[in-house]
Amino acid sequence: MKKILILLFVFASCSAAIAQDFIKFSLGGYVDTYYCWDNDKNGNSLRQFSSIAPYREEFRLNIAQVSLKYNDEKVHGAITLQYGDIPSVNWPASQQFIQEAYAGFQPAKRLWIDAGYFLTHIGAEGVLPKGNFLTSLALATFYEPFYQSGVRVSYEFSPKFYGAIHLLNGYNVFTDNNKNKSIGLTLGYKPKNNLEIIYNNLVGNEMPSGVNGKTRIYNNLVVKFSPSKKVDILLGGDVAIQEKSGLTDTTSSAVMYSGLAAVKFKPTSKFSVSLRGEIFNDKDGFLSGVITQSDGTSSGLKAYGVTLGFEVRPVTNAYFRMEGRYLSSDNNQKIFFDSKNARIEAITNIGVEF
Repeated sequence: MKKILILLFVFASCSAAIAQDFIKFSLGGYVDTYYCWDNDKNGNSLRQFSSIAPYREEFRLNIAQVSLKYNDEKVHGAITLQYGDIPSVNWPASQQFIQEAYAGFQPAKRLWIDAGYFLTHIGAEGVLPKGNFLTSLALATFYEPFYQSGVRVSYEFSPKFYGAIHLLNGYNVFTDNNKNKSIGLTLGYKPKNNLEIIYNNLVGNEMPSGVNGKTRIYNNLVVKFSPSKKVDILLGGDVAIQEKSGLTDTTSSAVMYSGLAAVKFKPTSKFSVSLRGEIFNDKDGFLSGVITQSDGTSSGLKAYGVTLGFEVRPVTNAYFRMEGRYLSSDNNQKIFFDSKNARIEAITNIGVEF
């Protein structure tokens, strides 16, 4: 009898340990489908400046993803697998099925060291529709990096102040395109529960091997503010400088600036309205490329846009959205169909998290 009791005790202890370890794992998924229309009938169903809902006039899958995460007191890790138009259009072909894959440990209290593949640390908007006010991304977000690979060292200085250092292969790359590394910084300050201010940057030589190096300094500022339970405000601004990249003077530095301002009004828990304004100016074209303008001169992209969207959430983990966007480039930049400098677009999509 005593032996049976001992065996039962050992079995119960092992079962409890296994159950405890199992609790440390979490499994989640996300699916978003869409239909999109715009009047930029350029003969290609792949739309310009559209990393989300990139194909017009088709019922399509934005993304289907599944995530497995492990969280322990001193160790954590995650892997997210993905499929759909977002990864096929924005990720390199060799890595398009992996959104994130990283592992990390905690060598000291409030200090984490992680290594692997990550979503970018830069930007006011995220890569996925579920985390944003609107489905479409502002031009500022479109030209920001989406993903990165390397090492992240993060530290929580206090409940109100945190930071991280990122040592990366480069700007929006998984595999290094040269023998240099880029370094990034994140500083976050949350003085109140309804206000958060975040500064991010990324500095490095982003030229491929075989080309003369040019240092790029990318700065990003994000402000999140909720003056009431029914109103959320999002502000984002980017300034990037790249040496020896001037369009008319290659010895001078090129400068890009962009920004967005968005507000989300939630009259009820199931319905919200969002409005966003955006600007983008890359006159030297070191990020957007060079455009031959209607007057024969050359310039990088200069544009602005306005987006209005509606969202219905029948349950907390699912949404239905409809939005319309007006996007206009500079008067001399006839980059849309029929030599126009503006386009109108509309997106409707359904998403669910589980």
